[in-house]
Amino acid sequence: MHVISSLRKEGAVTSLLRRGGLCLAAVLLLLTLAVACEDGGEEPTPAASPTVLAAVQASYPLTISDTVGRELTIEAQPQRIASLSPAATEILFAIGAGDQVIAVDKYSNYPEEATARQQLDAFQPNLEAIAGVQPDLVLLFYDPGELASSLERLDITTAVLGSAEGTPESVEAVFDQIRLLGRITGHTQEAEDLVAAMQTRIDAVEQKLADVAQGPRIFHEVDATLYTAAPDSFIGGLYEILKAQNIAAGADQAFPQLTQEVIIERDPEVIILADGDFGESPDTGKARPGWGNISAVRNDRIFVIDPDLVSRPGPRLVEAL
Repeated sequence: MHVISSLRKEGAVTSLLRRGGLCLAAVLLLLTLAVACEDGGEEPTPAASPTVLAAVQASYPLTISDTVGRELTIEAQPQRIASLSPAATEILFAIGAGDQVIAVDKYSNYPEEATARQQLDAFQPNLEAIAGVQPDLVLLFYDPGELASSLERLDITTAVLGSAEGTPESVEAVFDQIRLLGRITGHTQEAEDLVAAMQTRIDAVEQKLADVAQGPRIFHEVDATLYTAAPDSFIGGLYEILKAQNIAAGADQAFPQLTQEVIIERDPEVIILADGDFGESPDTGKARPGWGNISAVRNDRIFVIDPDLVSRPGPRLVEAL
């Protein structure tokens, strides 16, 4: 497929995609692109969340219905997984399924062990290259065009994770995704243990904030074109835990684009930059027209955060928190 050049150039919306998260605007663009290619059981149980795959069996064969409405059956524990999402890759290794992973997206840089796996391109996916690693399961966080159906025509089981916007809509939905990947890979207990450990760390943060009635107004910058994370996103969920006042509250999208005027008017007291990899910094923020009137700028409360931590709906979200 051909990715629009402005999206592929060094921009932090692209960075969010690379890290396993997905901005709404980017999803809408990517879904228009073509794929580059050479041409029974038990009663269902309710899905844990509408934004993750709905698992209907706890043992193999495992039948699931993915986020684009396709029902698929995983006949046995997958032994050759191709993960085309850095977030899914991190989850798989964290729950002990790393040995089952034989290929990863080229931006899967954590853990170090994952970088030794064969690399594939999730942005310009090549059907022949993916089929060439002989996977018994392919995991996607979004489906650019007809990739999933093309793989399934080759009898390669493919599951599309995430929500309609490409990402879980809350921290709890990330937990649900971890649990589901545990069931899919045969690491149910390890997934539960990981979720419990993450929740314990979140509980500790909440305990420290128990006496805080309300945190500061915040603006979380996804990229320099002023995309941000609204409360109805897994990133926004972190700020809710911190009792911060998200200036994107009320947006009708998980990752809306704000204007300079709106940001200045809503006067964030803290600005978090998740686009430091693309040259944004406290100094570039201070230099923007009109930003000298923003409280966060006046009080030197602009901070850069590692986007690999905050933009991937996976185990390291608690480190971002």
